[in-house]
Amino acid sequence: MESPQRSFVFYPMHNQAPDIHNPQGNDATGAFQPGAAMYEKYYKKLGCDVTMYKFDNHLPADQRRAQILNALCIGAAGGWYDAIVYFGHGYKDGMPSAGFGLKSIDQLTNAVWACGQYSVKVVLYACSCAVDGGYAWRISEAMKPWAQEGYGVYGHLSAGHAFMNPQVRQYPNGGAVTGIKTAPAGKIPAWCKALGDPKSTLWMRFPFMTAEEIEAEL
Repeated sequence: MESPQRSFVFYPMHNQAPDIHNPQGNDATGAFQPGAAMYEKYYKKLGCDVTMYKFDNHLPADQRRAQILNALCIGAAGGWYDAIVYFGHGYKDGMPSAGFGLKSIDQLTNAVWACGQYSVKVVLYACSCAVDGGYAWRISEAMKPWAQEGYGVYGHLSAGHAFMNPQVRQYPNGGAVTGIKTAPAGKIPAWCKALGDPKSTLWMRFPFMTAEEIEAEL
């Protein structure tokens, strides 16, 4: 595994009102914030630098975006990021917790270009962003003109747990993480078990692992 030496992690400050995907109304404190904290703890133990940004998701969308992009650019003064990581709600056309949709995607991808390494990983721990033609794919397509080998955008294919959802796709190739390169279909049950294990760290490591490393671990 090639650990991300510099990560920017952004996640919401406030819980949203209960809904079908958030019946307990504790989405931020129950999932997004703990996931971000676990990511930070794991990679800081490895000596990596992790910049954390808790954005105010009660602000209007344009103000949320401005604060996130400002924090991203300020943090990049210490060096380009090789991982930009989002914990929050997602759907096919955007990252609603952070206020990003189709009309504002250029703001995000321009910031990734300005603040990320050429091989940057953009990891969206967010529901449904990785469906066909969805937000993860759109970010990946926007990155193609300048990104280099090793870059990728990751997201969830369906609604589910914030970071333990096993339905993960990576772009630009659009393949399921469990099916890339050499990992056979027989590994899918082991993948689902590992992603569903609260003691496992695979969910925060797989974007930085090769297909062979994932297969060997499973």
